[in-house]
Amino acid sequence: MIGGCGQDFTDVSALRLLLTTECEGQDVAGTQAADLVLLDWDGGTSPLYPSISLDPLDLALFETSDGGTLADRADEFKERVRGQVTRIFCDFPEASIRVDHAGQERNRNTTVVHLAQIVSPHGGAQIGEGEYDPCNQYHDDAAVIFGEQILRLGGPRMLDDWVLMFANVTAHEIGHMVGFGHIQRGQQPEASRSLYVELMLDGHTIDELKSEQRFVVPQDNCPKTDSTARRCSHNPVADWTRGE
Repeated sequence: MIGGCGQDFTDVSALRLLLTTECEGQDVAGTQAADLVLLDWDGGTSPLYPSISLDPLDLALFETSDGGTLADRADEFKERVRGQVTRIFCDFPEASIRVDHAGQERNRNTTVVHLAQIVSPHGGAQIGEGEYDPCNQYHDDAAVIFGEQILRLGGPRMLDDWVLMFANVTAHEIGHMVGFGHIQRGQQPEASRSLYVELMLDGHTIDELKSEQRFVVPQDNCPKTDSTARRCSHNPVADWTRGE
């Protein structure tokens, strides 16, 4: 399987961060990650919207089916989202990525995903937006997950469902940032032929957002000429207008 629009991660020159990967069942001792992605839960500003102050994700607004909210299990929720994003990329060895929570020192090679309590400044139904980085030319891309828009998809939900929804959207945006484009629904295998929902689908139903997602369809979109990053916005439901 070709690493989509991503660079050849077997090239030692691409392994620029002194961080070990984190994949269960694999001998990763001494293996370096090509990209460090930090999940920022605390708000602030993003290069995508430098004039907007992003409010932190308000976990107290997300009701759980046991009568509580995500705020009651905030640390567990955040770590499970991080862990699920890690598992998605561990199942996809073409991309070598380390996912951590923000708080580490950031440098010019750090990609940051803000999970914020905001609706898309563009309006519409987008639940995430990130830079589309063909061939993974840059290692300091940015994305924003629009928590308020995810909240509007309804609840209460089981904790497991909230984890999968946030993790899948986050992993989808990271997919764009390492160079993967959208997959049209007709390109994915029939459900009986795949254990997972295609992560990069150009439109997910709510049930698909709550399902295990992975990179399923091979991509080889790498442009033959230099190109610059552009944004990809992410709508949640297949029958809505969407361009992640």
